[in-house]
Amino acid sequence: MRLTELLTQIPGLTVQAGPTDKTIAQVTANSRAVQPGGLFVALVGKKTDGHDFIDEAITNGAEVIVTDGRTPDVPAHICVLASPDSRADYARLAAKMYPARPAILTGVTGTNGKTSVCEYLRQIWSRATWPSASVGTLGVASDIEALNSNSAQLTTPPSEQLFSLLHNLRKGGITHAAFEASSHGLDQMRLHQLAVNVAVFTNLSRDHLDWHGDMDSYFAAKAKLFFDNLLDGGTAVINIDDKWGQRLYDQLQSRDIVLWSVGVQDKADFQIISADSQHFGLDLQIKAAGQTFRYPLALSGEFQAINAVTAAAAAHASGMPLQDSFGALPYLSPVRGRMQPIRGHPAGARVIIDFAHTPDALEGALKGLRPGTSGRLNLVFGCGGDRDKGKRAEMGKIAATHADKIYVTDDNPRTERPAAIRSEILSGCPEAYDISPRDKAIQMAIAELDSEDTLLIAGKGHETSQTIGTEVLPFDDASVARHALMNLPDSRAGTGEL
Repeated sequence: MRLTELLTQIPGLTVQAGPTDKTIAQVTANSRAVQPGGLFVALVGKKTDGHDFIDEAITNGAEVIVTDGRTPDVPAHICVLASPDSRADYARLAAKMYPARPAILTGVTGTNGKTSVCEYLRQIWSRATWPSASVGTLGVASDIEALNSNSAQLTTPPSEQLFSLLHNLRKGGITHAAFEASSHGLDQMRLHQLAVNVAVFTNLSRDHLDWHGDMDSYFAAKAKLFFDNLLDGGTAVINIDDKWGQRLYDQLQSRDIVLWSVGVQDKADFQIISADSQHFGLDLQIKAAGQTFRYPLALSGEFQAINAVTAAAAAHASGMPLQDSFGALPYLSPVRGRMQPIRGHPAGARVIIDFAHTPDALEGALKGLRPGTSGRLNLVFGCGGDRDKGKRAEMGKIAATHADKIYVTDDNPRTERPAAIRSEILSGCPEAYDISPRDKAIQMAIAELDSEDTLLIAGKGHETSQTIGTEVLPFDDASVARHALMNLPDSRAGTGEL
């Protein structure tokens, strides 16, 4: 794209120095990722300043630099642009560089359930043979193999990655896409000018307060999806069982949109009448549009009912007939790292992997597994380092309330002392075992299972690495659990022996 064309489309950018007769091959805010002919946006973050990396960007081939008004000392052939709002212009530039979008875009936000709702929605679309994709923490899943990526990433990628990804999905034939909208992504304007047809709110509970400071600010970031990105005439699907969801629902009354509510309350547009645990998963009853539906769900945990129903409501909002969207529920498959069963215990004990890393998610997972557990409900978990410390003791208390046997271990300690993190958790569950490293805790917990027990391994879910200090080491809860099950002597299985 010609730089002169971009300048006419984004009038806030002003030329400070250098020639504008250039063809732009790329837009990025990552100096290490700059390619020849690239445009580099110097963003100011909480820990780093992109202006410190301008020289590196030029060395790697940048031809255009966008600053916050500073005039860097650069070679004469480099064009320097000033922006009054670098983050907004970064998103605008990315949107112009990669203009194609799937015809139907659904953004999903909330503390817990984003990944599951996005993937369930993709599965529902796919069953209707609508070319579809989900984008988020687990990467990209679609009906077109060449477009897929299983690599974990930021929940909401940087603007140029997100717009480029959506552009390529559309060019690849995808017509419907669901993506996770994180509070960080919304707060940092990564989604600026990205219009969505459907916006979904799952819930809000304590998380990321190290970034947002308080719950009101956290909520305000999430709400941007509905006020800044949702098109007029679009549809909002909101879990009103959550107090923050009800607050958002009330605030949106003034918008020219369709408002749909999901929950167990009688007033919900999509009401969950019951979600009973069965040997196959859940027996789900729903009321919608004056009709009552009953479906089996092959999903573990009663809280998965709200995720599944929310996804079906979002599918209906995207134009799918009600009978088809809800009729797809029995065919939903579990999502990797989300209440994922790890089979193979010789005596039949259940082992479940889940990403639950917030107080609300941990409580929901444990309460969801309790009805289907006739023996003990055991738990392996930890908390991440360099993150919200206030939730550690709270999660310990939740574990003590809802689990029978607890193994407190390491999550991603990062630059904190692992023992110090575990100590803070143990203040809320002093009777728990303190076991490090994480693989030892998982092995010990599996070795102690009886036949009717359930073990929840929580916190890391889909992750395939563990960050200790500044090192990122290979680690996968599911692989460790499978290995422990394979090496479990049949004679010990179900005895509780070590």
